[in-house]
Parts: sequence; C-alpha cells; structure tokens
Amino acid sequence: MFSIAAEVRNTLGECPLWCERTRRLYWTDIEASELLAIEEGNDAVMRWSLPERLGSFALTEQSHILLMGLASRLAFYDLNTGLLTQVATSPGESGTRTGDGRCDRAGNFVFGTMDDGYPVKVIGKFHRLNAATLTVETLALPDVAIPNSLCFSPDGGTIYYSDSMQGKIFCCDYPSLQNQRVFTETEGNGAPDGSCVDGMGYLWNAEWGGSRVVRYPAFDLLVQLVEPDIKRFRRMFNHMEYALTIFKLNADIVLFIRPVQTNMSSKLIYRSHNQLLFTGDWYAFHALRKKYSQQFVCMP
Repeated sequence: MFSIAAEVRNTLGECPLWCERTRRLYWTDIEASELLAIEEGNDAVMRWSLPERLGSFALTEQSHILLMGLASRLAFYDLNTGLLTQVATSPGESGTRTGDGRCDRAGNFVFGTMDDGYPVKVIGKFHRLNAATLTVETLALPDVAIPNSLCFSPDGGTIYYSDSMQGKIFCCDYPSLQNQRVFTETEGNGAPDGSCVDGMGYLWNAEWGGSRVVRYPAFDLLVQLVEPDIKRFRRMFNHMEYALTIFKLNADIVLFIRPVQTNMSSKLIYRSHNQLLFTGDWYAFHALRKKYSQQFVCMP
C-alpha cells in the first residue's frame, strides 16, 4: 500500500510545499537552518544550507526563486546560486522569529511571528507581504503565542489561522478581516498545528499532541480519524505518538506524520530523528477507509 520514497534526518521539519512546475516537494528543517527537496520519482534528497532558520517560504513566478521567511527577515533565495536578496526585516517584536506562512489567493505572503523563547509569550502577530509593492503590514488580528494553520478558502474570501496554545482555529472575512470568529476548537489534548484547504473547501488540520488529523468543512460537519485507528499507526511506528495529516496530491495520498515531542509538520514519517517519506495509492487509502470504516466518524 505504501512505499518509502526517501529517508532523511531532520530536527524540526515544517512547511511542506509542492511545486507543480519542478515536480518537487520542498520543506524546511527549521533548527538546522536548511531547505530540503525531493523530486517526483527520485529518492535523492536535495539540501540547501541557509544562514539562519527558515520558518516558512513560498513559490514565486520563477521556479528557481523562493520567497523565504527567515528568522529575522524576508528574502528571495536563488536555488541555483544560493544568492539571498533581502526584501524586508522581520516586522515582529524583539525576540521573535518568523513562523508559519502561506500565500493568499492574490499571491501576497501572509505569515506569523512568534516568541523565540520559552515559555512562549503572547507577542506573536500576523503580517502580510504585498506581492506588488513588497511592503509589509501587520494584520489587525489578536496577538498569539504560536501562530499556525494559515490557509485560505478556495475563493480567497476566508482566512483561517490559529494560536496553538489556545487550542482554537479562527477565521474571518478576507481581506477585510471583518467577522472574526472561532472556526473550531480542538478536543482533548490536541492543539491545532499546520492546516491546508483542499479543492472542495475542507480544512485539514494536524493536531499536535492529539495524534490525529481532523477534516473540517465549512458547513459544520466534522469528519475525523479517531483515536483507535491512530493507535494502529503507533504500533506500526515504535509505539510513539504521532500527529497525522492526509491529503490528495494528484493520484497519490500523502501522509504527514510527526512525533508530538517536536513541533513538526511535514510530508514525512518521523521515527526519532529518522524520517521516512511515504506515498501510497489514493484508491488503496479508500480501501483502508472502508476496512476501518468504524474508525471514521461524522459528527453533526
């Protein structure tokens, strides 16, 4: 059902991003200050060493140029030459670093800044880099401790965001930022980590510490992979606790699985510091879903 595409070692893997033009999956190892990538059909892992930690990044019109949300600045990075061209310094308060980030439907880069110390203070904010002017503005959203879950509805009219420490995913109208409200609140020990929205408008969220992925549609129906099935995954992978995200990529199903003791979210299955990249057939997943149908529940 699943096969190993690559085995790599990361300390804090984050921000998986698929490039259709190059057929590459990029991600960052934040604590190693490293960008990594793997090409479709090739198990060789590419690595780029960076001068500081990379919290998030985005594709640009040129396939060899990435916009990087480095710890202290935003910059364009040339994958071919290694040249960094600064765009702006971090708009966050002193002692913060860049965290989660994603482009909106107009191509503007929306990102969070967060306290770089411990315990984490509530001094994080959300910001937006204007794609046309390359100027940064701070969004009129409440301060957060750990900004996460940044994603947008298919029509671009709703932004989703979270503070992992609050255990809530919020949303509001976009770009007006009006009608700010709680979209959902996690149950149990899980905290909202990375999210993405699929073509049908469903929001998929990996719960840090909750060992599950939850799919939320905009029409108040919850479909979740519940605890018993996750225990099967735990037994498969050294009895460790994992958070898991599933989404469809072309004809494949991709698993993002990460241990809860590190704040990771990437297209990798982590076993201690050994990472295995798994892909599997989408139809095989549906067979798995049918086999364990009692583990998938719909809640009104």
